[in-house]
Amino acid sequence: MLKKLQSHFPTSILLNLPPQSSFDQYFWIKDTQNEPVWLGIPKTDIHEEQLELLSSLFEVVDSKPAFQLTEVEKQWQEFLFHEGAPPINTEGEIRIIHYHISTTKTDSTEWDKALKEFFIDSPFIQIDEKSGIIILEKTALDYGEEDFSAISSTLENDFFIRLEFYIGKKRTAPQEIREAFFLERELFIEGLKLISKERVFTYEKIFPAITAARLPDIPKKLLETDVIELLRKDGELLESMKVFLENNSNTSLAAKKLYIHRNTLQYRLEKFQALTGINVKTFSSAITIYLACILAQKNNG
Repeated sequence: MLKKLQSHFPTSILLNLPPQSSFDQYFWIKDTQNEPVWLGIPKTDIHEEQLELLSSLFEVVDSKPAFQLTEVEKQWQEFLFHEGAPPINTEGEIRIIHYHISTTKTDSTEWDKALKEFFIDSPFIQIDEKSGIIILEKTALDYGEEDFSAISSTLENDFFIRLEFYIGKKRTAPQEIREAFFLERELFIEGLKLISKERVFTYEKIFPAITAARLPDIPKKLLETDVIELLRKDGELLESMKVFLENNSNTSLAAKKLYIHRNTLQYRLEKFQALTGINVKTFSSAITIYLACILAQKNNG
């Protein structure tokens, strides 16, 4: 939508990330439903009537949100968004955690404070009302998926919000940190669209979903005919195959996650092999069937 709108304002610029400057020169049009998300229109190139019309269709921002930052957070913001010098107190590995609130209406005042309680002394940069980053250093680097899942559940129970995290990789080189920050944020945005039920994202978790969504037509049609159609018709089998593969093809662990007896899961695996002729316990087959599970689950929607 914003791309079409840009054609009416040739001097405007498009961004996928929230703007961090130029609020004195541009009106920023925000469209959270499509990409790119932000369109900057020079204030000198738009009439009052046009601005009024756009305001009725989109959120128009002409001043940067007044998020209070500490000195360290300001250094990180300058480093990440304006190619400033790396924060002087940064030593060793760091990990950037992206977070996002999916709740339609929420007041960040309370849940923001609660979130920071889990990461004492870690720099926070709030990008907009619903998203931001946490910069983890030292002991906080050891936080894993289960920790972030527990934090998300706690905040949901206390504040009735849906909070998602993307766990970035540990990095040390300043240039790599900055470049990876933007790439990981783009990947997080993609993951939120493709795996909408997920709460905690990683590169490894999003990659199969992206691969499945972008399969070429020929293998996708064959997979549809040979596997996906079967899984779509049998939700119980679909769930069993996906959980089995997500638990490293460990029958006992997968059965526990599915709340069924191990023999019941073994029967379903044998049923799948009999119907498709595919032994899911081989490496290449496991990859193929997992992509089929993702596509079948998406189709079941």
